[in-house]
Amino acid sequence: MLVAVAVAVSSGCSSHDGERKPAGRHTSSKTAQAQPEPKVTPKPEPRTAAQFVARAREAMGAEKGWTFALRGSESAVMQGQAPSGATYAATVHRTTAPVALRQTGTVTTSKGEREPEVVYVVGGTGYVKKGAEGWKKGALSEPGIANDVEDPLAELDAFAAYAKSATVSRTGAGVRLRVRASGWQLSAARDRPALKRAVREVEPVLGQLRKAGVTATDGHITLRSFAETWDLGDGAQGYRVVAHRYAFTFLVPFQGGDITVSQEVRADNRGVFDGNVALPSGVK
Repeated sequence: MLVAVAVAVSSGCSSHDGERKPAGRHTSSKTAQAQPEPKVTPKPEPRTAAQFVARAREAMGAEKGWTFALRGSESAVMQGQAPSGATYAATVHRTTAPVALRQTGTVTTSKGEREPEVVYVVGGTGYVKKGAEGWKKGALSEPGIANDVEDPLAELDAFAAYAKSATVSRTGAGVRLRVRASGWQLSAARDRPALKRAVREVEPVLGQLRKAGVTATDGHITLRSFAETWDLGDGAQGYRVVAHRYAFTFLVPFQGGDITVSQEVRADNRGVFDGNVALPSGVK
């Protein structure tokens, strides 16, 4: 999620069922013997975070698509000033074959200003429209596009690369996987797989702060906290994704204090999506 943040820093049956042999005639045939049903070996119960992620990916990929309810917030706070930030709410429709996404929502700033936002991912390309602006398109590898796309299934795929760092706990309804981190300098966080998204998401805010006069280097910007949580269903549900939460806070030194930059995003699974996702007419 990327929203604008500014801080002032100047200070069935068989068809043969029911057939009968003709009466009065004798026929002989070999007695058909019932064939035993093939035994189905149950999958072993997952134990590690990586095994749970593998089962979750399998369960999510078995359906045509999914709907997610998305909520997010972003802020930059400096001591003695009112917080500057925004909140975001959206609905995401994500298909699995082919991979496509439609995300429609609204950004609300701390001043109460509201702006609609529409995001599509089709054919590996992202398309973003904010308010009355024209469509912006680009590869998903471009930060300016990636920061606007909230794709829980793509995030699950990415999580598989560092799931070994996650703790596993049982909840009343399933399983929870969680990764936490803190204390990393921004320069070192760039090389940590679990923190790559946090670094990418915070960069635009840091760019705004530097334009406003903040001179802190990467080696002095510190990750105060990071947490990523996956709530999965139980075995009967194939450990499908129930919810995904993602939050981080960085401390940016400035004039003897810190500017606190925070972001939190939550996606809740609202069930199977049977529709299709296609670009609006005229969008290329």
